[in-house]
Amino acid sequence: MLEEEYKKILSDRPWQEMKEYFDDLPVADVQRITTLDLDSKQWIDFTLDYFDLAQQKFESPKTHYSEYCNNHARVNNIMGRNEHNTFELNYGINGDSNEKLKKLLGSANMAKLNVNPDSVLMRFIVKMPGHGIAWHLDDAGSYSIKFPHISRNKIKRLWFPVQDWRDGHAFQISKTVLTHWKSGDVYEIPWGLGHASTNFGYEPQFTVSFTGIVND
Repeated sequence: MLEEEYKKILSDRPWQEMKEYFDDLPVADVQRITTLDLDSKQWIDFTLDYFDLAQQKFESPKTHYSEYCNNHARVNNIMGRNEHNTFELNYGINGDSNEKLKKLLGSANMAKLNVNPDSVLMRFIVKMPGHGIAWHLDDAGSYSIKFPHISRNKIKRLWFPVQDWRDGHAFQISKTVLTHWKSGDVYEIPWGLGHASTNFGYEPQFTVSFTGIVND
């Protein structure tokens, strides 16, 4: 970084609009919903067996994002988020990886979540040490492409890890920072609220973003 670049960032404060937006949002009461029965080795083996089905992604504006979310991505890029610190392997979109993930999760866990399996989109995400998903909000862009007939007000976004917590792994929803989780601990990410994750540890991080019609 050049000195002039650094001075310009501090002078322009490109994060200010994001800060004002997220500061105005309600604070979520983040509580564990349930704990699924998962075999961590099977999930990690999945990433090896179907490596070619993974998207290789990093923080950048994307065509399925809303313009507001793309503005957030551009700010994150200005602030230094790029392929060197936001890279992820992301399973669930390419090929039949979503159907394979639903089969891996199993009907008993689907029932535990009280979800309609035909409405489910799973995103199995692997982050290496030194990488994370930057602060953002979800607008269900990928889900709407796959399930254009399902209204967003009918679906929920859940998150769960597939292995026990490791040093340096963290996930934040609203103002709550999650650590020390157990494999299969499930949390809801309320629509429109900020969240992010990071791996500043020394092992890969394996988590699932889960979207579908959950019956209350």
